[in-house]
Amino acid sequence: MSRRLIFCLAVLLFFGIIPAFAQEFSADVVRLKPTGMPTTKIFVNHEMVRFDSMTQPSKSYVLVDLDKRTSSMVIAENKTYVVAPPGHMPASIPLFRIDDPENACPAWDKTVTEKANCKKVGDDTVNGRRAVKYTGTAYNGDAGTAWIDSKLKITIKWEGEKGAAELQNIQEGPQTASLFQIPSDYEKLDPSSVRAASKQQKAQPKPPVR
Repeated sequence: MSRRLIFCLAVLLFFGIIPAFAQEFSADVVRLKPTGMPTTKIFVNHEMVRFDSMTQPSKSYVLVDLDKRTSSMVIAENKTYVVAPPGHMPASIPLFRIDDPENACPAWDKTVTEKANCKKVGDDTVNGRRAVKYTGTAYNGDAGTAWIDSKLKITIKWEGEKGAAELQNIQEGPQTASLFQIPSDYEKLDPSSVRAASKQQKAQPKPPVR
């Protein structure tokens, strides 16, 4: 479970798709660099975002509540879920609460502690969608380029020194409400007990190789 959790949270931290969404849609988050990384499916409504790994053998997903600023890791195979404490969200959130795609630098500057050197390059197109291109430094120190979708008001592509990702197969339209609900028969786990179990599992000696 910890590996799935780390992967899904890595998607959140790296790509940071946590905007104040004006529209509902689904899309594929495709990692362009490094190569060979799994693709993640996202579903978005006005308050929630769901991240599904498309390559995991068992069903698991992450739900992000934009209003409460919480995230939940849901494991369908054992009907359990873990809720992160409020406020434990990616530092890049402000970058993707973009009110005006034509003036995204103020939001970008909020994601870093040092001067971000954000610069608007101009209008561009990503996979047939109108976008505004920017250059600057991300919250993790990775200098690169971001493309803000003019209609959805989100970053649909990021290209940096250490990694790159983009949204593909964007399908605008209402999303099924059940996608953003945790089934009532699922058990809520305490995050501290999950971490303790993970540490204990890692500490166990591995069987000898024969």
